[in-house]
Amino acid sequence: MAGIRFLHTADLQLGMPFGKIPGDAGAKLRERRLDVIDKLGEVARANQADFVLVAGDFFDANNARDRLVQQVLSRVRQAKVPFLVLPGNHDHAGAGSVYAHPCFHKECPENIVVLDRREPVPVLGGRGVILPAPLYRKRELGDPTAHLTPELGADEVRNAIRIGVAHGSMLDVARDLDGRTPNRIATDRAERAHLDYLALGDWHGMKRISDRTWYSGAPEPTSFKQNDSGFALLVEIAAPGVVPEVQPISVGITRWLVHEETTQGADDVQRLREWFDALEAPQDALVRLTLDGALARADMEALEQLLARMSNRLLHLEHDLRVRTWLTDNDLATVAVDGAVRSTIDRLRSVASSPAPQARAADRALLTLHRLAVAAGGPSC
Repeated sequence: MAGIRFLHTADLQLGMPFGKIPGDAGAKLRERRLDVIDKLGEVARANQADFVLVAGDFFDANNARDRLVQQVLSRVRQAKVPFLVLPGNHDHAGAGSVYAHPCFHKECPENIVVLDRREPVPVLGGRGVILPAPLYRKRELGDPTAHLTPELGADEVRNAIRIGVAHGSMLDVARDLDGRTPNRIATDRAERAHLDYLALGDWHGMKRISDRTWYSGAPEPTSFKQNDSGFALLVEIAAPGVVPEVQPISVGITRWLVHEETTQGADDVQRLREWFDALEAPQDALVRLTLDGALARADMEALEQLLARMSNRLLHLEHDLRVRTWLTDNDLATVAVDGAVRSTIDRLRSVASSPAPQARAADRALLTLHRLAVAAGGPSC
């Protein structure tokens, strides 16, 4: 009997709004997630995979607009490889499901199979059998894989490779004492149900539970959490009972990067500039930057210019600047030589050099005074 090779993915959440990413960047992120369908098809074809198995949350919500549904189905059609899609908690089966929508049925290509029933689905002429555990609501109490038993599918397809697919949290049953964790899956489900492989979705990071049980993670990152997202799993099972060979393959397009640094002078600003310049494909990079330290006024202005330039080059940049700014005596001479303004500056400098909570605000006030003086053309008395 020939084996089975397939691509395991999950949590594409097509149509995700990315409400915290403003402007055009959010729209580009939604487009990149559609592009991942193309990438999955390309990887599946290149590796001669028999099908792509989606372990839930193909769509971000059941109220997906017709335009999105048509775009998704068009991409899958062009992938030219079967997509077996399990409803998850975001796109659960049942009343109101996106998979029951007239637009989905009208546009659905032949290479999509929706696994919306808890019953065996023979594949590849009986070489294998898919044992789905679809969700019928967003939060289900109890184990959605409880129906997966050694007997399920055994009569329909004998001596077949048994592949389970589910969407939920795999926790130790003993830790869930009150039974209130939604969509909880027993950690030993693959062993109990005599599965050759259990494909899981819900966690957005790739994770091995056992030789036969894996989370693929989301093929496209969704946040700044560093959790091994951006992969799909190429799974090969030689025969029933044989331990699967699982190969992670990078398929993600965008990169969500977290960078923290302490800046104390011009050399540190230059090092940050070099870090930015070393980024590959900055148009597909999202950066969360945290900076602390203290900089002279000229170095702070160089830093601000760098961040303004990178905001235009990156897909998205958000920064938390905790950098103190200090002015030299020459800087302050630009602002005032005597009089009331000078008295105000002296008070602000005193606060800025103290451990008082207002010290950072005093820094900013001094910098603002300097900029106003420069804009006005010189010192004021």
